[in-house]
Amino acid sequence: MTLTIPETKEILDLVELLIGEKPVFRQGEGWDLTKPEPGTYITFLQGRDNQVEGAILTDLAAALYIGGKLILLPEATLMDQMKAGEAEEPIVEAVTEVINNMRTLFNNIDLNPHVAPTATFLYQVPAEDDFVAWIINPRKRVDYVGKTTFGQATLTLIAP
Repeated sequence: MTLTIPETKEILDLVELLIGEKPVFRQGEGWDLTKPEPGTYITFLQGRDNQVEGAILTDLAAALYIGGKLILLPEATLMDQMKAGEAEEPIVEAVTEVINNMRTLFNNIDLNPHVAPTATFLYQVPAEDDFVAWIINPRKRVDYVGKTTFGQATLTLIAP
């Protein structure tokens, strides 16, 4: 069974609760999954049998925005990471924590497999024969985009 993605309102309400402000994200046009920007991260959603049921991707701007707000880092520190082209470990861990909370939304949908997030790590386009090759052309995809201090940010939820 394919993972059902939660409703937009549920996702945005949860992000708002976690970061302490109404998020800049709105459903919109995302980026080409075969051409990631530097500093793009992925977190897989695994089922009980460790099968990958879905994934959540954040570009660098989204990771800094979400992670930075969650752990209350100064904007200057986050801007330094934007210029470096990669988020530091505390930001990546904060993104993982946000996604860990999002999993409850997935797990509360009837007939969805129970999922848990993996660690968040830098995204690399999978090879055609990779077991997660479906990522480059998922059957289900929702993109949330918004303008942040760090530029255009994209949060993408996908399922095979």
